[in-house]
Parts: sequence; structure tokens; C-alpha cells
Amino acid sequence: MPPLDSGTGAVEAKESSTRMAPKHLSDMLIAETIVHAIRLVPGVLDMGEGLFAKVGTYGPGKRIPGIVIHHPTEDSLSVEVHVVLDDAAFTKAYSEISASEAPSRADSTPVLLRFTDQVRTAVVQTFEQLGLPVSSLVDVTIEDIR
Repeated sequence: MPPLDSGTGAVEAKESSTRMAPKHLSDMLIAETIVHAIRLVPGVLDMGEGLFAKVGTYGPGKRIPGIVIHHPTEDSLSVEVHVVLDDAAFTKAYSEISASEAPSRADSTPVLLRFTDQVRTAVVQTFEQLGLPVSSLVDVTIEDIR
């Protein structure tokens, strides 16, 4: 452990805050913040409602569709994200790949995986902003393309 700064405990407090999720953040706040970030991802039209059952984060008198937060252990967090993609954005991305005569190795990622990677990146960046563990599991489900 690094030495403490002038006996204030500042270094120790900083280290422990990066290991554990802040206790004051509610699942509703986390879900709302994630939804705002996901809606900024190009190609995401809307949040999914669930294919066979309603998915969402539930709080007092409110439901945030498309985000399910799990707490596998006290110090960990996993998130399910359900999105609907914009057909025009998907078609454009797909046609750009098809139009390329000699796709490079970097371009060989399937189109849908590119969208899920962008959504996952937005969630991870949100975790960082909220001080949540970045190693959290993020599952992305594309429910529809409209």
C-alpha cells in the first residue's frame, strides 16, 4: 500500500473508492444514466421492452425499460441492455461493408457486433463516470431493427 499523504488518509480513500461501487447510487439512477448514454449511440433507435417478458429496472412508481441491473455479489454489478436499432443506420453500415471490394481485417467484424460493441462502450464509459467497477458484465441484446 502506498504511503499516506500527510497523515490525511487521502491515498487510502482513493484506492478503496475505485474497488467498490458507490453505495449511494440507486439502481434507478444507474439505469437512467445508462439509457441517456445509449440513446446517443449512432444507430440506436429505442430501448427494447423485452421479447418474452417486460425487461427494465423497477423503482418506486417508475420503470426504466431496456436496462436490467443485477448484483451477483455485494461488490459487483452486471447489466442487461436491450435495444432497437434504426433500420436506416443498419442498412447504411451493411452497405458500406458490402461496397468495399477488399475489406481489411479490421472491417471483418459483423455489422451487428459493431453496434453491440458501441453500446457496450457507452455503458462502460457510464460506469467510469459514475465510479462503478468497469469490469462489470454488460450483455447487449438487439431486439429489433425498425
